[in-house]
Amino acid sequence: MRVTARLGRPAAGAVTLLLALGPLAAPARAAPGDDMPLTITVTQLDPRTVTPDSPITVIGTVTNTADVAITDLVIRLQRGPVLTTRDELRDNDGDPSSSTSGFAPFIDLLADLDAGDTAPFRYQSTAEELGLTDLGVYPLMVNVNGTPDGDVEQRVGQLDSYLPFFPEPPLASTGVAWLWPLVDRPHRGPDGLFMDDDLAAAVAGGGRLERMLAIAEADPQVPLTIAVDPLLVETLRAMAGGYRLADGSAGEGAAAAAEWLDRLTALARTRSVIALPYADADVVALTRAGLADQALQAVELGAQLVSDLLGVQPGTELSWPVDGQLTDSALAVLQRAGAEQFVLSAEAVEPADDSRTPSAAATVSNNTGTGADALVSDPVLDGIVAAADDWPTGPRMAEQRYLAELAMITAEAPSVSRALLVAPPRRWDARVSYALPMLTDTVTAPWLRPVEPTALGELPAVDRGDLVYPDSAAASELDPTGLAVLAAAAASVGDFESMLVLESAEDEQAAQTITDPLDRAVLAAASSYRRGNPAALRGAAEAVVEAVEAQRRRVFLIVPTDGTYSLASARASLVFTVENQLPVPVQVRISVDASLVAGLSTDEVGTQVLAAARRTLIEVPATVERPGEFRVTSAIFTPAGGTLGDPVRLTVRSTVYGGIALVITIGAGALLLLLFALRLIRRFRSGGGPRDPTQPIKQVPLLYPAPAVSTQQERSRWSRDGSQQVGR
Repeated sequence: MRVTARLGRPAAGAVTLLLALGPLAAPARAAPGDDMPLTITVTQLDPRTVTPDSPITVIGTVTNTADVAITDLVIRLQRGPVLTTRDELRDNDGDPSSSTSGFAPFIDLLADLDAGDTAPFRYQSTAEELGLTDLGVYPLMVNVNGTPDGDVEQRVGQLDSYLPFFPEPPLASTGVAWLWPLVDRPHRGPDGLFMDDDLAAAVAGGGRLERMLAIAEADPQVPLTIAVDPLLVETLRAMAGGYRLADGSAGEGAAAAAEWLDRLTALARTRSVIALPYADADVVALTRAGLADQALQAVELGAQLVSDLLGVQPGTELSWPVDGQLTDSALAVLQRAGAEQFVLSAEAVEPADDSRTPSAAATVSNNTGTGADALVSDPVLDGIVAAADDWPTGPRMAEQRYLAELAMITAEAPSVSRALLVAPPRRWDARVSYALPMLTDTVTAPWLRPVEPTALGELPAVDRGDLVYPDSAAASELDPTGLAVLAAAAASVGDFESMLVLESAEDEQAAQTITDPLDRAVLAAASSYRRGNPAALRGAAEAVVEAVEAQRRRVFLIVPTDGTYSLASARASLVFTVENQLPVPVQVRISVDASLVAGLSTDEVGTQVLAAARRTLIEVPATVERPGEFRVTSAIFTPAGGTLGDPVRLTVRSTVYGGIALVITIGAGALLLLLFALRLIRRFRSGGGPRDPTQPIKQVPLLYPAPAVSTQQERSRWSRDGSQQVGR
């Protein structure tokens, strides 16, 4: 990488902003108006550790970024006064030394360099020539002078760096341990389909994960500890067998996934391996959201999957929480899972009392008074490593800054052995050009030594006081609103699982095909990858909710064609058909809500077991008290109360009398009989009885005159006195 050197504010000044902003801050860049016309890029600076008799060689290129030619170019090295503390080193980052304490001679570089042209350079000097005498770190400047477009000679380019100088080997070396993260992001939805094919490119030749693996494989003398995301391994295993994307197209990474997994499996046999929580779930955020059980599940599932898929037993004693930050509740969860030692950032502990850099091994206390062992990573080293790919003066200078920091730590107490931990960002995009040299420096530099992270605890531990959880850490957690949706999804998964009936090994296996993807989808949604992205978290949580609902809809009521049930008696049963499309038996409760309907009531029937993949009849006893039609609502539920399918509206038609109607009918009939009997009694009492046939029929006088008749025959029917002849 190139940078335009600057007059009065050299490129190394950008490092100050990097360190001030923290380990993951990007290095600052110079404003265009501050640029010098010449860019200096150093590709080689040897030796990495300068001794009194070692030659100093600087190799690189210069590029004319001006619009005019630069002539009479000369170059030299010069250095500033020795720095003996890390504070002095950081101060020099912000205000670089003028490097006028020692000079090597100018040598001719080029007669001229046209606008836009690049030329190589090589410069050699010695420690004696530069006047290096005392143990420590010296500011170094690569200084180029020239004449732009016939102007006066001036400094046209400068690059600032550092030279670690050891006049003699120190009595004690500084140990350096590395955690090496192999972590990605979720690529599959709850249904197991791939949402994209980005992982194929990441594990193919030249991809990010392929580079990370290649660097870890390169030098077996460096005892890296591999931190593996189990979701990554699980996803690649699925890819290796062939896979399809959500849009229906075939994935293209099967071969690359299989090869990458084979290489990782081989590497895992030679390195220490720790399993991160499944999907690198944000354990702190999960516990804060009331999902401590899911946080514990993520940790335990992670260790199990790494063991099953890579064939090695990962270490469970060492835990590396996201960003090295822990709350007391998250610490308790990790301890329940078997963790005994925790990788923490410097912000998670109190400062050490000693002004010298302490070893990584430490002890901390939580608010319950119980202690925990910790490994505290060095924030400056972490920051340099994180920003190396975008270092203002190029990757080789990033490595040189890394070496200067380690040299200064050694120079603080050259007779005291200490060991440090480097913990890069989870999803570090490392390059061979700087990452591999940083690793091998711990083997080749005589004042450094490689250390296994798990061995750091063997050194005397420094008491770092109480566990600290700063406000900035809380602000970087997963979004609380999305976590609330995820908590509801997790509750829905638990409710769904409560109805599964596991009576045999076959049932358990069948159930796992349904529940495992749901449980893992909850954990994948809580991936640390979604920190700072509330929309992504909410979308993932809602996808889990929909996945659970899709499974719930596989158990449902079948409604009669016309939606009507007919009852032929006052006491009968409503017979419901419930279909279970799941491959495992389930237990459900059925409810018929007739609370707003007068004249119809139903009994509780308790929990009913539905056979796997078939329909089951459930009888609900009902009592009707009147004829007619009744509108009721029916639904089925899990034992925990969750709704299955959609509630349905039904019509119950009764063609029989209920108890009250029957009483009314019988009463009415009895009343009619009583009235008829009373009439007979009155008749007998009034003298009415059977007629004597010998007595003449009594003539009943007409109330009205006889109608006029026109014929003699019709007139003969009427008597002379106007009475009808009864009986004729």
